[in-house]
Amino acid sequence: MSMGAAAIPLFQPGPPAEALLHAGDLLDAGVLAVDTALVVRGWNHWLEGASGWSAEAVVGRPLLDVFPELAGSRAEAAFGRALEGETVVLAHRFHEYLLPLPAGAGFPGFARMQQSARLVPLFSAGQVEGAVAVVHDVSERVAREAELRTAMDRAEVASQAKSEFMAGMSHELRTPLAAIMGYSDLLEGEVVGPLSERQKEFMRRINAGARHLTGIIEEILTFSRIEAGREGVYPEPVDPAAIAADALALVEPQGNEKGLVILAVFPEHPIEAVSDAGKLRQILVNLLGNAVKFTDAGEVELRVRADAEAVTFEIRDTGPGIPPEYLERVFEPFTQVDASSTRAKGGTGLGLPVSRRLARLLGGDLEVESAVGRGSRFTLIVPLAPPAPGEDAGE
Repeated sequence: MSMGAAAIPLFQPGPPAEALLHAGDLLDAGVLAVDTALVVRGWNHWLEGASGWSAEAVVGRPLLDVFPELAGSRAEAAFGRALEGETVVLAHRFHEYLLPLPAGAGFPGFARMQQSARLVPLFSAGQVEGAVAVVHDVSERVAREAELRTAMDRAEVASQAKSEFMAGMSHELRTPLAAIMGYSDLLEGEVVGPLSERQKEFMRRINAGARHLTGIIEEILTFSRIEAGREGVYPEPVDPAAIAADALALVEPQGNEKGLVILAVFPEHPIEAVSDAGKLRQILVNLLGNAVKFTDAGEVELRVRADAEAVTFEIRDTGPGIPPEYLERVFEPFTQVDASSTRAKGGTGLGLPVSRRLARLLGGDLEVESAVGRGSRFTLIVPLAPPAPGEDAGE
């Protein structure tokens, strides 16, 4: 078919009209022109291929004769607005299509070609003489987005199932562990009879192992609650420096056993804040415990300082350090910098992810700086007052 057959009389037939239709073909878009009576005056090659109708079969016919289902539709209203002098943009997410063209063979999930469109009025001597619609086929993009949404929904379901499984298993493990610790405490306290020193040492090791497992279980439960959006924040008046001192006291014996130098710098006066004491303590115990666990020689230092808005905790160690490519990955669940080292040191790969998420629940954040062979510095910042409901600093 020649381009002249699809010329637009509104433009005075000739090169300008042909150029408009040809531009649509070059841009892989449909170009449709109508006059003020909604009679088709232009139909480019792209539309011929998409519809199966030649320009000769369409030009000169009323648009509603070509597409009867447009009668009373949003598409007809859009053409009406364009004929009143308004430029109209139809985004796919609000309007699946402008013209009811058949979907391509590769998109069986769509009854019609998915489209985005722009309608522009045509003026002559200051008067609207018609309108042009430029149509783009977005079926492939829409199909990919649908596939992505489906994949995300499946991943979310799988993640939820995983979290529920971990929470259920953790609860199942916690009950017998509580019994083990209870009975070992009774035995170690010689409630049921005297023990030799060697037997007492064995009981202490049983207790230490059980408490370690309990800590891992609590970590998994916290992670599961965070993943499910069920981890609440319970603010109360606290002294963050005192909480930090308590956390340090819990891990200091382990540091002393390894021959590490434990340093601490606290403010001269108590810090007045409102926060969740339990979560703040859990973060600090995680960070200080990691620093002691992964440092074989040298020192671990805790510094606490406050300003008018927040309290800052810095935990520095002289451990192996973290490679640059792992600095953000260490905050991803179940990620380990060195699997062989982790097997030797222990851990689930949840401590740092849980700590950062808890910090953000408190309205603060957790960051890391590190140099391989020199050690790491974790900086925890927590506001002196809790954030408004639904807010956190990490979003």
